[in-house]
Amino acid sequence: MMIPLGGGNEIGASAYLYIIDGKKILIDFGIRFNPKEPHPDIEFLNALAPELDAIVITHAHIDHCGAFHIVSARYPETPIYTTFETAELLSVMVEDAIKVKYVGRDEESTKEYKLLDEAFLRIERKNFFSTIHIDNIEITLYPAGHILGAASILIKWNGKTLFHTGDISLKDQITVKGAVLPEEKVDILVMESTYYYTKAEKSPEETLAESINRIITRGGKILIPVFALGRAQEIISLIKEAMKKGNIPPVNVYVDGLAKEICNIYEHNIEKEFFNFYIQPAPRYEGLSFEESCEENIREADIIISTSGMLMENTPSHIYAKIISKKAKNGIIFSGYLSEESFGFKLINNRNQFKQFKCEILKHHLSAHSKREDLNKVKKQLKPGKTILIHGYPGKYQKEHAANREVIYL
Repeated sequence: MMIPLGGGNEIGASAYLYIIDGKKILIDFGIRFNPKEPHPDIEFLNALAPELDAIVITHAHIDHCGAFHIVSARYPETPIYTTFETAELLSVMVEDAIKVKYVGRDEESTKEYKLLDEAFLRIERKNFFSTIHIDNIEITLYPAGHILGAASILIKWNGKTLFHTGDISLKDQITVKGAVLPEEKVDILVMESTYYYTKAEKSPEETLAESINRIITRGGKILIPVFALGRAQEIISLIKEAMKKGNIPPVNVYVDGLAKEICNIYEHNIEKEFFNFYIQPAPRYEGLSFEESCEENIREADIIISTSGMLMENTPSHIYAKIISKKAKNGIIFSGYLSEESFGFKLINNRNQFKQFKCEILKHHLSAHSKREDLNKVKKQLKPGKTILIHGYPGKYQKEHAANREVIYL
């Protein structure tokens, strides 16, 4: 059986317990962007599985991994499996999530950092296509596209097969190749559905360049809030290519927040350079506060690319947004998913409540998730006997396909 502990019909707190042939396997344990209920239901997990045989982390976005150290502390004898790249990214991503969570509460954060250090000792790093054996169960990690190190999971037992896509992108991106699917038919497909119910839009790469050109031409400054992992590297690459092709003029771009550190990890894993004469890590200025440094950076740069992508409070992009917003000629360009709890979502959907934001506010869907047509290709290739959609917001006509906290029998 499969029991979603989070991430069934939502985006956030992904955590899926599989009970297969008596073995208990946990895939992912992320966080929500809701401080009132940030974690998957760990008490329910404990009741269902007093012991776990394996924890598998699909990738390093914090909605999939942000609380892996907390669940690992409950199961200190359980190995954690993930790819080499994801393990490297986890250390940066989860540490930053803890820092943001405990701003001004150093004593509490120290306890959680200790849990993170201990959890890292339990990680067993795996290459793609390597197999993990748990008695008669075989688990194989497949490239999922999406971001660096992201894995889909093929599980085989007693002649049966299950494929858990995790977050998946069939199409090649600039920084990572598209997903690789098993060449065999599967009995059960557990598939993400982030954009399964969303209509396809005009090429976001074209609309991004158009928006940048319009704002730059009128003398405005631009803030692009980004997810540090994956989205930042894609947008930097898109802007570099657009400048090279002459689709946008040469402009000064500063990259700030956690995105700078993640770029360094990408560079030595995929041998691609992100920074050049025009695109640079945002500098810091001795003797200036962080807010004053942000003001100086906006004076120097035409475009700021900064985390967080949702303008969460206590993040660099939130500081930049407050400065950028003061002039109508400036612009904020959101580049991806916004949770309902985020400041970015509230800003876009309740503009009248934020009249101090005088700048133009735009949203483009640059996504590393497969759209409906590609998700249907996954189903067509794998020919599953049963398909379970997770990690999305089904409409009223699709709810019968969505998993919440219900038992799915395998």
